[in-house]
Amino acid sequence: MNYLPLRRVFYVVLAMAVMAGVVVVGACGGSDDAGETPTPATPAPAATQGAPAASALSGTIAVAGSSTVFPISEAVAEEFSKANSGVRVNVASTGTGAGGRAMCEEGTIDVWNASRPAKESELEACAGNGIEVIELPVAFDALSVIVSPENDWAPCLTVEQLKTIFGPESEGEVTNWNQVDSSFPDQRLRIYGPTTASGTFDYFTEAIMGEGGAHRGDLDLATEEDPLIANGVNGTPGGVGYFGLAYLEQYRALVQAVSVVNPASGECVAPGAESVESGTYLPLARPIFIYVNKGEMESRPELRAFADFYLNEGPTLVTEVGYVPLPADVYDWGRDRVENGETGSIFNTIEAGTPITEALERVN
Repeated sequence: MNYLPLRRVFYVVLAMAVMAGVVVVGACGGSDDAGETPTPATPAPAATQGAPAASALSGTIAVAGSSTVFPISEAVAEEFSKANSGVRVNVASTGTGAGGRAMCEEGTIDVWNASRPAKESELEACAGNGIEVIELPVAFDALSVIVSPENDWAPCLTVEQLKTIFGPESEGEVTNWNQVDSSFPDQRLRIYGPTTASGTFDYFTEAIMGEGGAHRGDLDLATEEDPLIANGVNGTPGGVGYFGLAYLEQYRALVQAVSVVNPASGECVAPGAESVESGTYLPLARPIFIYVNKGEMESRPELRAFADFYLNEGPTLVTEVGYVPLPADVYDWGRDRVENGETGSIFNTIEAGTPITEALERVN
């Protein structure tokens, strides 16, 4: 089953309508999607199989945050509701930053989807409000650079070329592909990507520009809606952008992926399950996460059941929506964190772009 939401077709149509006059949405400010109303997963009749104790559960679980993690959480919510018809799971795509505020400052959600590790400032905000969170990596993603199908000049880009395209020094200055590389054609550069509230924005910026680096703010379109990014890039020959691997798989008819030169090997590597699992898609391979409110989980059996279900059934659903499952022992590690109530972030001490094998060695 394709779990990417049908409601996003609306944004595809919207994108086609606005491309004639490209809209710039808050490239230098916060996302205005923080107030998006969660879209409930439709409850289904209880499954005939599953844990007997779970069938009697009831309540409402609120999940919000990263658009990258959204397809996984929506798929998990749908399957969880089939086995637990008395539990309603609301899942919203609001951006990682907005999800962090909802969890740590407002206390309005139970599970935070995040496409980057929680920041220390976010964890401090949680602590200030008496909230502890359990960090659970749920999948690998290959953050994918995309270009128009008409682009036949840049099948592979180096990190330095990506810095030239997306770096802050290029704002208002680098506006043509031939400024990125003299061998590229005289073609206007049009940039589409996530907002500053996005974990994908944060991860890409750190992985490409380095820790403490910045991102140019003059995007042609900045949005939390990945279909708009795909259609923007598709609609302009000089278009370029980036988003998660699941959306690359969803929109391959509209865009093409760019290979990225591995800084260590010098080889062009395309985003995909194989290159993520082999540890060769660097520096843009990354783990993605959920954060669960520990106090709520310990007092509400339906939330504990949802966390357990996510770790048990998630690996299969991760593959179905287009991401890469973690090694089995990492899900076991997550189960131990849930069982022992271990809070805080381990991954936020590991710099973006660290090879996956090295990151896992540090975690374990």
